[in-house]
Amino acid sequence: MRKHFAKTMLMILVMLTVLFASAFSAAAESNVYEVSTDVELSTALQNIADSADTKATIVLKADLNAPVTGGGSYTTTFGVDGKQITIKSDEGGMKKLSFPWYGILNGNCTFDNVDVTGTRLFCNGYDTIFTGNGQIHLSETLYGGGYKTTVNKTHVVIAASGYINPSSSSGLHDVIGGSYQGNVVGDTYLEITGDIKMQGGNHLNPGCMKGDGSSGDGRDVPDVYVGGNATLIYDNKNSTAASPAIEGTYGCEMRGDVTLDVRAGSVAGIVGTEEPVDKSIIRGNLHIIAGNPAYENTDQVLRLGSNWPIIGAGNSFALYPGAVGNYTVGGNITIDTYENAWAWDKGTTPDSYDLPEIYGALRGNVGGNITINAHGSHVQNIFGASDSVVQGSVTVNATDVELKNSEYNTEYDEGYIFGLWERGVPATANGPVTVTVNGGDVGLVMATDQTTVPAGSSINVTGKPKIRSGIRGTQASSYSTEFPVANVYACEATIPFIKGMSQVNITNNSAVTAHIMTSNAGLMVEEGSTLTTDNGQVWIWGDTVINGTWEQLHSQTDNYNDIFVNGTTQIGSNGHLINHGTSNLSGAVTNNGVMALMGSAYLQNDYTATNGELRLPTIAPGANYDTGTIPVQIKGLSTGTTTVNTVDPADWQTLKKPNLGDNYILSKKNTDAPAQDVFVLGNADAVADAWFLKRMPDADGSNDYYMWQVANGIRVIFDKNGGDTEASPSVMIQDKVVGVVNHFALPTVEPTRTEYDFVNWNTKQDGTGDIFTAATDVTENMTVYAQWKSNAKGDLKVSNTVSGSAGDTTKPFTFTVTVDSSINGTYGEMTFTAGSATFTLRHGESLTAVGLPADTAYTVAESDNEGYTVTANGAAGTISKDGTAVAAFTNNREAPSTQPPTTSAPENPAGPTKPEPTTTSKPTATPQPTVTPQPTAVQDTVPQTGDTTPLLLWVVLLVVSALGLAGCLWVRFRKKQFRK
Repeated sequence: MRKHFAKTMLMILVMLTVLFASAFSAAAESNVYEVSTDVELSTALQNIADSADTKATIVLKADLNAPVTGGGSYTTTFGVDGKQITIKSDEGGMKKLSFPWYGILNGNCTFDNVDVTGTRLFCNGYDTIFTGNGQIHLSETLYGGGYKTTVNKTHVVIAASGYINPSSSSGLHDVIGGSYQGNVVGDTYLEITGDIKMQGGNHLNPGCMKGDGSSGDGRDVPDVYVGGNATLIYDNKNSTAASPAIEGTYGCEMRGDVTLDVRAGSVAGIVGTEEPVDKSIIRGNLHIIAGNPAYENTDQVLRLGSNWPIIGAGNSFALYPGAVGNYTVGGNITIDTYENAWAWDKGTTPDSYDLPEIYGALRGNVGGNITINAHGSHVQNIFGASDSVVQGSVTVNATDVELKNSEYNTEYDEGYIFGLWERGVPATANGPVTVTVNGGDVGLVMATDQTTVPAGSSINVTGKPKIRSGIRGTQASSYSTEFPVANVYACEATIPFIKGMSQVNITNNSAVTAHIMTSNAGLMVEEGSTLTTDNGQVWIWGDTVINGTWEQLHSQTDNYNDIFVNGTTQIGSNGHLINHGTSNLSGAVTNNGVMALMGSAYLQNDYTATNGELRLPTIAPGANYDTGTIPVQIKGLSTGTTTVNTVDPADWQTLKKPNLGDNYILSKKNTDAPAQDVFVLGNADAVADAWFLKRMPDADGSNDYYMWQVANGIRVIFDKNGGDTEASPSVMIQDKVVGVVNHFALPTVEPTRTEYDFVNWNTKQDGTGDIFTAATDVTENMTVYAQWKSNAKGDLKVSNTVSGSAGDTTKPFTFTVTVDSSINGTYGEMTFTAGSATFTLRHGESLTAVGLPADTAYTVAESDNEGYTVTANGAAGTISKDGTAVAAFTNNREAPSTQPPTTSAPENPAGPTKPEPTTTSKPTATPQPTVTPQPTAVQDTVPQTGDTTPLLLWVVLLVVSALGLAGCLWVRFRKKQFRK
């Protein structure tokens, strides 16, 4: 009975499984239609339309034609509205689906491993995908939108290979993302990534078209538009058999943003707006991407054909004779180009003087900003805006670009980067123009070729660029503070010229050579940076600030000066101004660094210095002023302190001893100013001979100037004696007049030494001589030495302990601390007067002096301690740096001793009484040693390894098991016998 029930349940389960599998199989197969004839294809489409399912697959078992639209319209249709159909070929190979006449899709379609053929194909606003394992062969145009109708949106992806409109006889359009003689209410999306051959020069765009491009087509057709955003992605693997003209719009109003993402292939230009000017309008932003960072330095090249440019607003025909008006982009224009964008064949030398260029706008009206980011691209020139009106700013960022044509490195070399360029009509912008060059190989860099530029404009140079021509702010012939700023930062470069800038800033450890610098309003060289000029006079019409190094190598005497600064000149503490030629500094001069003036220098205003240095060439024999020219003439007043070092006329870095009687400086006289020590001779060999610069009357006999002449005198050297910095001045020399005792003022800046304070000057190095002051008589050359006192600190703790049986713990004991330094004031818990502090301590009390000068000797004395024995530890010693000295006092006092009276012992003392013996009880049994109790073990329920089991138990179990096995075998044997 039980066996019968089990068999019945098993049969039921098998039947249910088969039924469910059949149901699922039928459901799956109901969405897949295998068709071998055109009739079967039409039937399948009707069944899909009637089905409630939203997805279906049609498998082509033969080459078929799409159904012909009824009514004699000469169109074919395919697809079902509201359904997603995937069309595949069977395993017998790729099948062909043909669209005779015009093909129109009526639903979303994915053509997978199918060869789609026909003339024109209208995707009609449905999502359409041609997969990479399929093909497409259309003799005319593919439209993402409708045929003479408006659609809501378009979405077309062509990853297949083949051709679309391969010959010029097929019309002017290749692939259009929108509708033909219709509109797109929302967005358009067109992506071409397959190997597609197209007719070169024909149009490829994500907009709508009024006509097909043939003559007369589109006349009297209403204007067309795309209401949303439009996107075109072009990454054609067939870079030689296709060269379409790519544009954002060709007669269509684009009401949203437009993106042209052109990654690889060959194109006849990329422009935002093609003609006509009044119809091709982009209301939103325009973003052009030429090349792709993933393809940089690979064979995936974007080849810009002939001289067809990349243009944001406008096109190549905008400047043709008869062309009028500007092309409108209402928002911002951004153009990003990458290294794989080439205007000539990669790996070759340009063979034309007319190659593709990049324009943010060419005859454009731009409502926002223009930004061009060129990353390593290879074109002829880059222009932010030409003959255009820009409401916002213009920015060109060129990183490692290569700008050249066939006239590279000739007198006709171009390689231009212009922010604004005028080809016929001035280009204007309301916002600043910014041009940045980071590395690369470029020609002329200008903010504008016009005479004015918007406020806040700049040219920035960084990296290691090759600049073949130079950088220039504007085309104006004179300087202006409204010119752009030139920022040269973190840069190593040789720049032929820097002109027409309101300010030139050399920063971030730059090392720059500029052959020519003229018509610039200001100059700043940051500390750590160097500027070298070597091929012309430098005229700075504004202020000059040198915190780094500026060396002018150019030297001539025929025409004006080698350096002219109309504003102020400031040399920072680490700054170096080295002029191998003549100098004319019109404004005030502040010199806190080094000025090496190897030619005559004319300072027309005041001169001031804080530890400044002048390096002047030694005077040639027979050329001493006033026969020759004074090396430095200062028309204003001179103040501060300047060390004058004379150098070899051929090398500003090599000091050379001057000659006695040589005249070096003239400075305007104002009663007794400037003072004698405003200019101090610095040459060590001359100073060792007690030579100095003596203030004298002007050698020409006039009374307007003081003159500084090399003279012999008496000298005091202020030796820092182990210090870290020198005194300033460290050497003083005065004229020695017979019968007059000389006195020297002390240096205005004392030397410094880490962890020490300057004390005074002494005539001996160890401080055992006389203190040198401004009142010290100086009768001969001498050296005085800085004296130092450590400013390190330490502490001193004094404690008191009272001990003994008679010690009074309430008694105050008086302590006096004396140090060998005349300090005054409160130091922690002690107050010192003239190096001494007195206080009282009771038992257990202590006081600590904090911040005493290190290396100071101290003593601690106690009083008011009569009757006490005093023990003192550390009562004298030295304060150690960052340590604490301890003086611990113990005052002990004991009470007088009182002895008890002595008692005499008897002569015969009685012995102890002998006790009576008692009986000791004995134990009845021998006692056993006590067993130490062990802790009670808790019974472990887990069997323990090593537990012992009686052997008998194992034997019993073995016998029982053997009997059981024998019994089983006997029963089985009896059953077999029974069956027999």
